[in-house]
Amino acid sequence: MNNNQETAMTQVYTPKQVAFGALGGPVGMLYFIWANFSILKKDNHSKVTIVLGIAFIISLIFAAPFVPQSIPSIAFTLVYILVAYMLSQKFHLRKSVIIKSDKYTCHSSVRVLCITIACFWASYLVVTAPLHLLYSIGFFSV
Repeated sequence: MNNNQETAMTQVYTPKQVAFGALGGPVGMLYFIWANFSILKKDNHSKVTIVLGIAFIISLIFAAPFVPQSIPSIAFTLVYILVAYMLSQKFHLRKSVIIKSDKYTCHSSVRVLCITIACFWASYLVVTAPLHLLYSIGFFSV
């Protein structure tokens, strides 16, 4: 083996990066939590994250029309950020552990930003497209 293969480190997201990724909406929160579980080879946690994430997004679609308009949308974003940060703190590696580790290193902030932007648009499509469809077929009364 050459020297590069022996010293290759696995990149993981820090809890703050996971929280920032939640700015990408429910898809962002789901992706960053799932990605860390996958990177850390916690396969059971990865599967549960996908199942619960999909259930959460579906429940969000059906609950959205009943949320009072007086509640600002930023409240949901703050909940995503807080939940993502707390889950990452509890189940993933903290930044201090990552820095001290010989096995792990942090992903770049540019990568986190780019994925967050993509997740934002994916969240927009995943949530609004079904809502528009449900409204158009008369599932929700206007």
